[in-house]
Amino acid sequence: MEIGCIAIFVAYNFVLYSQLRKVHYFYLGLLSFFVFLRALLVDDGSMIFLSFFPGTSLDLMRKIEFFSSYASVPLSVLFTYTIYPFERIKRWVNAFMILCLLLQVFVLLTPYKIFYHSLPVYMILVLVSYAIMFTIFIRAIRREEVGAMFVFTGSVLCFLFVMAELLVIMNVIYINLGPNLVNTGFVIFIFFQSVALSEIFANSMKENIALNENLEKHVQLKTKALHRSNLLRDTLIRIVSHDIRGPLSNLKSTSTLFQEGEIDIAQAKVFFNTIDKGVDHAVRMLDELMEWGKSVSDNKQLIRENISLESAITPAMEQLTAQIESKDQQFTVTGDQSILCHFHASALKVIVRNLISNAIKFTEQGGSVEVFISKEKEQVIFEVRDTGIGIPDDMKAHLFELNKDHKRPGTANEKSSGVGLFICQDLMEQNNGSLTVWDNPVGKGTIFKCTFPKPV
Repeated sequence: MEIGCIAIFVAYNFVLYSQLRKVHYFYLGLLSFFVFLRALLVDDGSMIFLSFFPGTSLDLMRKIEFFSSYASVPLSVLFTYTIYPFERIKRWVNAFMILCLLLQVFVLLTPYKIFYHSLPVYMILVLVSYAIMFTIFIRAIRREEVGAMFVFTGSVLCFLFVMAELLVIMNVIYINLGPNLVNTGFVIFIFFQSVALSEIFANSMKENIALNENLEKHVQLKTKALHRSNLLRDTLIRIVSHDIRGPLSNLKSTSTLFQEGEIDIAQAKVFFNTIDKGVDHAVRMLDELMEWGKSVSDNKQLIRENISLESAITPAMEQLTAQIESKDQQFTVTGDQSILCHFHASALKVIVRNLISNAIKFTEQGGSVEVFISKEKEQVIFEVRDTGIGIPDDMKAHLFELNKDHKRPGTANEKSSGVGLFICQDLMEQNNGSLTVWDNPVGKGTIFKCTFPKPV
């Protein structure tokens, strides 16, 4: 049974080496082979060897037995050193390999009656080999290397059996401890080695699972970034082909008519006023898209900082005052504008300007737009409330999507790009914020609520 276990382990390690190309499996396979060969030659196993090779001389059998035993010693050290490399003792390992090689050559070149007396040298080399191995194991255990404790335990038990058999052979002890103690010790070593391999494989499986999960997340992020890049490209193409091409075509037509004398200066001013509004609208959209595009390109996370809401509200009001006055609307800000949030500065300005601009755009002449600022459970709340025309239910489901079919003009026939709220939602998500919308419970209109992260 012992010989069968060792034979299986010989095949097992050579198969592992052929598949994984890790040299410590090769050394362990060779070590197992020489222990297996020795097991066929010692007293209790000699009949097995002779059944395969009848007529073999006793001198040749002893030569193979001793060579197998002596070859096992350096292979044990090589296996240990390659599975847990320890650069500081590399010179000692190399010197030990040379001594073992010389002893093996001595066995091959001399008759049994001479190399038999090399047993004391062999025993010293065995002790040195285990000293090197235990040094490597202790270091590996301290470094929490996978499987080190199991291989060390198996090696200690195998060492006890090997030393017991050597002491019996050299007549140091006379107690009958049983036959083939080396075989028994090596089978025990095999068992612990198998446990160590199981731990290594289990650890590798966990690492592969974690790697696959990380890879899936990485692919999802890359897919999302690619999707957003495509959205940016498509939106830019749409704006260039429609919102910018329209004012430019009108400008060209007006210029041609004026040069041909078809219209006078007064008529040209009317046309240019319409063209000017269209250009302003297109420029605002391009500014917002360029700001959003910074976060899309290279898939880099926006750099956030502690910033006050006032730094975004003030420039928004400077741009939108004329729009408010033209519609005779009442605009108020309630709350402390100096409250800080943790957000990307340019993204905050885009969001605040968009939400206030939309509220003004979809509120009738003489209506009101209110901004409320507060703190709520360590979060900063920014709300824009209007008394406008509200949002139909069929549009709410697609409100934050990039969908040109769900855009509509303002109450004064102002143009709408259909990209503003999509950009706001995307920038909020990238900055760990949230954007929600619902109907104004007090009368008509809409409420947009932004939740910004607290300052760091």
